Parts: sequence; structure tokens; C-alpha cells
Amino acid sequence: MSAKQSDSTNKLTAKKLCLYGILTALCIVFGYLESLVSLDFIAPGVKLGLSNAVALLLITKKDLKGAFAVNIARILLCALLFGSPVSLAFSLAGGIASVIFTFLLSKIKYVSVIGLSIAGGVIHNIFQLFVAMIIVGVGAVFYVPVLCITGAVSGALIGIFCSVLLNKLNLLK
Repeated sequence: MSAKQSDSTNKLTAKKLCLYGILTALCIVFGYLESLVSLDFIAPGVKLGLSNAVALLLITKKDLKGAFAVNIARILLCALLFGSPVSLAFSLAGGIASVIFTFLLSKIKYVSVIGLSIAGGVIHNIFQLFVAMIIVGVGAVFYVPVLCITGAVSGALIGIFCSVLLNKLNLLK
């Protein structure tokens, strides 16, 4: 590899690293805002999932590594700043599963951003339910309907937001 190729690779890597840092910071702000708004009246631990919009945007740009990097950094930092070890376990399970599933689903040509987000929201909640069943027992299974509905609703809202944002970004090009 020549020196010129190495410089352009380093610049690209530095640009991506900066972008991921900015997106992680944005996710932390979203996480903080969500910690201020309690939706526990729906079910314990329910959140809108604003930070998942960032991972969804990266997935729509076919950047699986970036989606993982930002999502894992966001989960670790938000658990450290606003959560607990238990919230870390829930968030890691849901976050990793939803990124993988959403990325795989994004390979299907006819699935919209909103459809990806709804599927990601439901998968996120289902994998959090698995963690809940390990921690509190099989009684947590009674939350399945609530978690599927809240995952679908929050996924739809995040998907609509991402769809509008992607359309605006495409107009800027």
C-alpha cells in the first residue's frame, strides 16, 4: 500500500470515528431525555427508543459495523450514566438482537424503513423479555402482548421519524 493510499484510508477511518463519536453522543442525549420521561404506567421499563433511530439510520446506509459500534457504546454509557447492571443486561440483549435482525431484514428489497423499525422494536422487546424471564422467572411471559404492542408502536414512530429524516437528507444531496 502506498503512502497516499494509507493517508486516504486513515482520513476515512478518522472521519468515520468522528461520526460514530457524534452519533454516540446524540444517543446519550436521547437516553438522558428518555430517563426523564417515565412510561412505566404502560409496563416496567418501557421507553420510546429514540436512540434506536441512530442504529436504524446506519443500517439503512448498510453500515452494520457502525450500527453495532454506536449501539454498544451507547448502551454501555447510558447504563453507566442513567441505569444499572440489570438495565445493561436488558439493553444489550435487545440492542444486539434488534441490530442483527434489522440488518438481515434490510436485505429484503421491499421492506420499508418503517417496517424495519417496527420489526426491530418488537425483536428488541422480545429479547429483553428473555432476560426478564432469566432474572424474574417465567411469569414475565405475561408481558408478551404489552411488549409486542409497545415495540410495534414505538418502532412505527421511530421508523416514521427516520423515513422523514432520510427523505430530507436525500434532498440535501
